[in-house]
Parts: sequence; C-alpha cells; structure tokens
Amino acid sequence: MNEEMFLDRIPCGLLKLKAQEPFSILYCNQTIKTWFCPHAFLEDLVCEADYEAIVYEVKDRLKSKINRFALEFKARNEESSIWLSIDANYVLEEDFLYCAVTDITDLKKSQERLRLREEQYRLATQHSSCLVSIYDITSRTISPTPEFSRNFPFPYAQSLSPEFLIENDIVHKESVDDFLEFFRSMEAEKPEGKCIVRLKTGGKFCWFSTRYSLVFTDKKAPIRSIISYQDITDEYEKELAYQRWMEYMNEQKRNCIGYYEYNIKFDLFEEIIGELQTKLPDYASNTFSEIMGFVAEQFIYEEDKEMYLKFFNKDQLLHHYYKGNRSLHIEHRRIRSNGSIFWALGTVQIVCDPYTDSIKAFILIKDIDDTKREAISLQELSELDSLTGLLNRATAIRSIYHTFKNCPTHHILIMLDIDRFKQLNDSYGHQFGDKALHRAASRLKSALRREDIFGRLGGDEFIILLKDVSYSIDLYTKLEDLCNLITSALEPEVHISGSLGTAAYPEDGTSFEELYEKADIALYHAKKHGRNQYAVFEPGMSMKEC
Repeated sequence: MNEEMFLDRIPCGLLKLKAQEPFSILYCNQTIKTWFCPHAFLEDLVCEADYEAIVYEVKDRLKSKINRFALEFKARNEESSIWLSIDANYVLEEDFLYCAVTDITDLKKSQERLRLREEQYRLATQHSSCLVSIYDITSRTISPTPEFSRNFPFPYAQSLSPEFLIENDIVHKESVDDFLEFFRSMEAEKPEGKCIVRLKTGGKFCWFSTRYSLVFTDKKAPIRSIISYQDITDEYEKELAYQRWMEYMNEQKRNCIGYYEYNIKFDLFEEIIGELQTKLPDYASNTFSEIMGFVAEQFIYEEDKEMYLKFFNKDQLLHHYYKGNRSLHIEHRRIRSNGSIFWALGTVQIVCDPYTDSIKAFILIKDIDDTKREAISLQELSELDSLTGLLNRATAIRSIYHTFKNCPTHHILIMLDIDRFKQLNDSYGHQFGDKALHRAASRLKSALRREDIFGRLGGDEFIILLKDVSYSIDLYTKLEDLCNLITSALEPEVHISGSLGTAAYPEDGTSFEELYEKADIALYHAKKHGRNQYAVFEPGMSMKEC
C-alpha cells in the first residue's frame, strides 16, 4: 500500500496548508475531497459566517507562537449543518499547517439537546413551584440553590450528600431506598431519571416528584446532574403555576394604559385591554405587526417609533425567548389624547402555556411619567454646574468629543474667561464674583443656539462649541457680540469684560486636546493685546510668544 492510499484510508480529513492567507491547500486526502469540492483554499471548507473568525483565530495562535491548536467551525455547504473540528500543528521551519479534520456534528447536536434540557429545568424554577439542586457526580455532593435552602431549612455546615440528607431526617424512612437508587442511577450514567419521594419541608413531610438530567463532558463522561423537585402533595403542577402567573398578571392590569395577551405561535392577540379596545380600526387586523404598527403611528412619540417597533417585533420576541430572556422592558414616550407627551414603561413576560404549549407574550404598558421625569431631573443635575446652570466640565468635554466623532463637519471651539476675575473677587468678595459668573453665563447662553455646547470648566473659565459653522463675517460679528454681552452683564453696577480665543475644526485640529490647546493660546493672545476682545488662532501662535 503506497503512502497516498494509506492517508486516504484514515477515517478523518487530512490537510496541509500554507500558514498565511489565503491558506492555500497544498494537500488533502480523499475524505476532504469527498466532503468538499472545490477545495483550493481554507475558505472553500469553512462556511462564510465562520470564515472571518476562523482566520482571526489561526492568526492569533500563530502570532502567540501556539504551534498546536484546535478550532471548530461549520462546513461550507448549502445548509451549513455539518460541524467540523480541525486539529492543527504548525511547523515553523516549513511555514505549513498540518491538520486533522473531524466531523463533530453529532456532538454538537448532543450539546444543543443538553442546552435545551437545561433551559427546560431553568424554566421549571421560574414558572412553577420547582426547586433545583446540582449534584456533582465525582465528589457526590449536592449544591442547593437559595430557594432549595429556604424550603429545606437546615444548618448546612458541611458538604451535602444523599446520605447526609437521610441521616438528618430530611428524607422520610419509607423513601430512603428510592432516594438512594435515584442517585445510583446518576452514577450509573443513565442520562435521565425520576422518582417520587417524601421530603421534609416546613416541619412536615411532603411528596415530591424528582427528576434529573445529566450534563456530560466533551468525552461523554457525566460530570453533574441537574435535579428538580416538584411538590405534588396538593397536586402542584404546571397548571397551578400558570394559574398563579395569570393571577399576577390580572393584578398588574389595574391602572395600566394597555394590556395585551399575544400568542406568538399563532400570531394572534387573545386579549386586548386599554387604549386599543375602542380605537382599533378595521384595516389593522389581529396580527402583531399591524397592531403594533397602528399603536406606533397613533400613540408613540415620533423619535421613539423606530425603537418601539424594533422592540415589539414577533421575531425579536421569539429570539429573546429562545435565548432565555423572558422578562423584557422598554421605556418610551407616548402622546396623550390632548397632545401632551409622557413617559411609559412597556413590560413583556414571555412564557409557555402548559395547556397548549403555545409561547405567549404578556404585555403591560404603564404610565411612569412622574418617576421618569424625576429621574431625568436628577440626571441633569448631575451633569450641570451648580453655580451657572451650564454643563459641568466633564459633561461639556464629553459632549464635544461626541460631536467630533459623530458630526465631523465644521465647528468653532471657543475658550473664554472673565478679565481680572481675581481682582474682582478681591475687591467685591466671592459672592459678588459668583454673581458675575452667573450673570455672564446667562447672557451668553441667551445668545447661543440650542444645539451649541456651552459649559463651565471651572473658576471663570468657560468653553463653547459652535456647531456647523466656519469663520465668516457673521461669525466675527457673533464673537464681538459675545464680548459685549460680558461687558454689559453687571452694568451699571460695575464694569467687567471677557476675552475669547477660538480654534476651528478641522482646520486647526481634529481632536479635542489639540483644539483646546490652540483656542487657549488664542485666548492668551487676546489678553496680551488688551483684553475685552477675541483672537482667532493662527499658525505660528504659541504660548511662549504670549
């Protein structure tokens, strides 16, 4: 048997790749040829969605001088349903990658089934009266959840084991054998099991339906078991948990703006309470997208419509459900019948109906205007300078950074301070100085546009960003007006003045630090030449010159 025939009969794919993009395939055995056609480059093997990540991982390993590594990816085929594992060995002297490729599709499917089973157990604790613990098979110890510990109050001063629970009278005598057999079944590597036992809770013994599912390693060795305990003493089953959930939702319906029960599986509204009871037109049928579209058009503030429709989207809700996100919230603005705008909270709970196995979304809309506006006010206070009401230093600088990043047009940065402010404080007192700052800030703010940024950096130093403007006759007039506003701020009580320095984005720089420095140089230039004026930064200006 020649070497090539030998390699073709090895029950896995073999590859020899160049260790640089595009990772040309220099050799492949018959297994690779059977799986893929054509197969000139690594890209021909990896599905398009995974290729970029795989290339990054390979480069990262090589850069880190990791010669042996393994990666997983979906194969390039029509459905991208085949999973492959590639074990690579990099030979530095040859600059080649020698690889073994294995089909791990069955393993991936097994992992997905396990993930779904674990999700089912998680749901059992959230939407029913189930308790959960985790059993480590290697150490034979039980890890209780907080809820488990509350229902079985006992001073767990040591690691729990099945025998420990028996010895401490948690397990009823008549259930000891079944209880031990339940755990022996896990240790015997049976994937799933169940039994009914009597356990003490609340000072009395109750009947529990116990179930487990094993969690396996990649080598299919059991490492732990997830155990659920369902109290069935008074017929506690999923129906009761669902009824309790419905009772909770009925309680929440009070004083709500709107309440909807939506069957995601059948795209059907089963109940509508509130704003749509009498306002739903004939053209808006019972489908989710049409009704939510009508709500957005009629009741949602214009700036929030896109966010609202993206949130209340059928596919998006299903995505959240399967990702395990069952409780969702959205704050948004709505329009009242009188045209006023108010804040509302949309809450969505997604559950599985135990009677029909349908996935349902319970949607509540509540008015939170008072609390939201209070929160906004507190947020604004944290961003404002307490003396002048302007943006504080951190907020002003952050806003300017944001403008440069997201609106790279033409802007003018202005540095401004009050001339001889220390003398003003020394002569008239700090209280008078504060008055001067407040009055000057107020007058300057009245002359700026709403979109401009105006903040106090500290002391008598202010910063202004005039958005979407360039140097022009109108701008120079504006700068003179700003100087005059400071001059008249306290007249006739006392005469004050201010000096301004400007720098232009992007002509003088594209970073805040660069423009700040140049506007500051221009400011000192204005002070050097007599104060009570503005100066525009020009190439050649320097602080040393000032």
